[in-house]
Amino acid sequence: MEYLQIAKRLLVTDNRSSMPEHLNNHWNQGGYIWGVIWVRPNSSIYQLVESLVLIWEITEAEEWINRLDWIPF
Repeated sequence: MEYLQIAKRLLVTDNRSSMPEHLNNHWNQGGYIWGVIWVRPNSSIYQLVESLVLIWEITEAEEWINRLDWIPF
């Protein structure tokens, strides 16, 4: 998590088992994130790419600070 914070990177993951614990630990230590996007099960690559391009085109990085969301929308 620290690398993502320092590098200002949004994380795209399908890890719903251990990621919540990692996020809580990071936040409890005073950290923040530049966003986490969870991939819905059984999503097609096309849906994922379409959602990521949409995010990239219509949002600013600062809008994703400490934000969690799912794709496809």
